[in-house]
Amino acid sequence: MDITDRAAVRRTVADFAAHVERRAALGVVVNAAAYTDVEKAEDDPERASLVNEVAAGWLAAVSLTAGLRLVHVSTDFVFDGAKTGPYNESDEPRPLNIYGASKLAGEKAVFSAYPGALVVRTSWTYGPGGTNFPLKILNLARSAMAASGRLSGDTKPGHKPTPPTLQVVTDEVGSPTYSNDLAEGLVALLSAGATGLYHLAGSGSCSRYELAVETLRLAGFEISEDLTVEPVGSETFPTKAIRPTIRVLDSHQGGRLGRKTAFLAGWSRPFHSQTLEARPPHVPRCRDSGPQRRSFSGRRGEFRHRSGRRLPRLGRGCRKRRW
Repeated sequence: MDITDRAAVRRTVADFAAHVERRAALGVVVNAAAYTDVEKAEDDPERASLVNEVAAGWLAAVSLTAGLRLVHVSTDFVFDGAKTGPYNESDEPRPLNIYGASKLAGEKAVFSAYPGALVVRTSWTYGPGGTNFPLKILNLARSAMAASGRLSGDTKPGHKPTPPTLQVVTDEVGSPTYSNDLAEGLVALLSAGATGLYHLAGSGSCSRYELAVETLRLAGFEISEDLTVEPVGSETFPTKAIRPTIRVLDSHQGGRLGRKTAFLAGWSRPFHSQTLEARPPHVPRCRDSGPQRRSFSGRRGEFRHRSGRRLPRLGRGCRKRRW
């Protein structure tokens, strides 16, 4: 469904409401749609506003009329990054760029149309698919090693090529959040009857540099041997959009509704990609975990399940930042 097509929104929500009524079930609309290209939003603020604000308000109004509950997913970009500690729900938003401003306007539009909605801000989401920072780092690492001839083995006998270098910013700090954990957290908040504004993000925090190093380490790369990861300041990569440097979210408020919603798993825990075996939630897979043992496929930056299915990993063992 195109969320900016008002007629399609009405039609789709009405069909869903009818389906829910036939099944005598509880119907929930989760709006995870967003214009998320922070850079392009600077050049196309109208499109960012249409998707993140106007259409979000449309969906909220239609959901209320249809008698459905609504969850609207928002972002840590509503803050300016000037706070030295984690942001809680009572901190005043001060977005620095068009994207953040449009998402904040979207929160207000949702509450204006549907006062009983649940709005959840999250941070640095990642998962086994789609576009996210850990997978970008793995792709950059593979490309850098391929360009240097270290993947193909195209080097002179006895010659050890200089490891390629990746530059990663160290002054951006956030709370990486695994997408499946976020989904479970949303369900827990809904089950607890939550309405209003909540923060929901992975516990702990890290810089982009720390996240990149840990991602590569668990993918089997030998830092300094296979490639070098150089910490740099954000000024190394000039952008149109001003980005907040510290975007750590405090998720304590959800804990008042029950232990299940107090925290999501820590950022340094491995990815919980689905495998052929059923596993309890929040149980990390170790490298030598018996039947679930994973193998590293050369220097491609991939782990594979024994079935051959690729399992990208983000790892355990990194320090958690304490405030």
